[in-house]
Amino acid sequence: MTSEIIELPREPEFTGRILVVGRPHQGKKAQKAMKNDVGLEIASSRDFDDQNVTAEAIESGDGIYFDEIGVAVVTPSDADQLGRISSMSVLAEDADGPIVEPEQMMYALAGDFGDYVRGFRDAANALADQYGAPSGQMPQAADAGMLAVGATWGLQKTRTVVSFPLIQNRTGKGIKVCVLDTGMDLNHPDFAGRNITSRSFVPGEAVQDLQGHGTHCIGTACGPKEPADGTTDRYGVAYEAEIFAGKVLNNGGSGADGWILAGINWAVANKCEVISMSLGAPAGGAGFSQVYENAALAALNAGCLIIAASGNESTNGLQPVGRPANSPSIMAVGALDENLRRAAFSNVTFHPPHGKVDIAGPGVRVLSSIPVAQGTHGLKSGTSMATPHVAGIAALIAESNASYRGSALWQRLIATADAISGEPAGHVGAGVVQAPYRRNVVVKPLPWWWRYFQPTYPTAEAAE
Repeated sequence: MTSEIIELPREPEFTGRILVVGRPHQGKKAQKAMKNDVGLEIASSRDFDDQNVTAEAIESGDGIYFDEIGVAVVTPSDADQLGRISSMSVLAEDADGPIVEPEQMMYALAGDFGDYVRGFRDAANALADQYGAPSGQMPQAADAGMLAVGATWGLQKTRTVVSFPLIQNRTGKGIKVCVLDTGMDLNHPDFAGRNITSRSFVPGEAVQDLQGHGTHCIGTACGPKEPADGTTDRYGVAYEAEIFAGKVLNNGGSGADGWILAGINWAVANKCEVISMSLGAPAGGAGFSQVYENAALAALNAGCLIIAASGNESTNGLQPVGRPANSPSIMAVGALDENLRRAAFSNVTFHPPHGKVDIAGPGVRVLSSIPVAQGTHGLKSGTSMATPHVAGIAALIAESNASYRGSALWQRLIATADAISGEPAGHVGAGVVQAPYRRNVVVKPLPWWWRYFQPTYPTAEAAE
């Protein structure tokens, strides 16, 4: 029950295509300009029912414009066409022309971290783990020992599962959570009867998850309250959320920017309140991708929050938050171990105000679902595992109040996180994510004779 090793390349891998930053809902103008000014015939996501762009459409033709997020993926035939694209004023905010970036490859962010993945502690050991002093709406110090048994340590430490006198009654019902990853095992028994919408944006591959990473992430964010086998501890956060499973990474664990952007566009078009992305690549420098920033801003404006893994490159020394989590409008998640310490592999803040860790979640020896062919349930470690904890709790918070959408949901997650003593904010952000809950207040009934001491008031008719 250990994780596979996913090797990330030392240098960025480029596909040969380009990404062009435009404006949301300008697909028709972009198509016309590309044809008239550049000589390229590009499609628009609006050309597809419900913007369900096919994987083949992304790869074929001259390109496609993702209308919800204002980004195009284009294949210019020569340097002349590239130059003309770079000067197209119709897509630009100013006269200098649009921002153009080379398309890169991204990767699933999980791996085998040696001693980190050797099994998991049972509930008794979890109860003994240290737990920091709470803040804001979080528990009183006396509540620290009130961790429920029968659930993974991550669900306990995030207060997703609590015991009396604490009450957790949020389930994620009515909230759409989109997980963009390697797909999902649609035949997994723990998800029988769930409302699942799936789409593959990977050419030649179905949504069915043969890699395992996506099924694990979906399990943490939206897994069941009671696993089907009756013996596995609860591992899922928002167990009644509506699941959107987007395959944007292939069965080898890698995927092109265009596939990922197609998934984001799909999630925004379907009004998913939460978008979880446990994927990325090492940051090439102090900058961030304006393409992903454009997509994230469009998502926030549409009431959708993108949450992404900060990266696992710090094993041999501290490394900066990776791409695309280093975009300012994407919530970057760091990983914690069972003692609520930063996991040694978890990337950290290097280039504020962007490129910073915003919040942290359980990311070491995390138990969740895996494809049935691989064993049904298994352990993985990584910022990939921390991210769906935050995404699932975001769904619980979104359920609690309809005003918590987009930027407001981001702020609520930060405001209710539990600060971690001894860990720099640059390593764990606002602290460990916390689910919304309340304390049960027992009101004792008044004695029978109390009613004789209550004042009486005239009725409205008597007053007249």
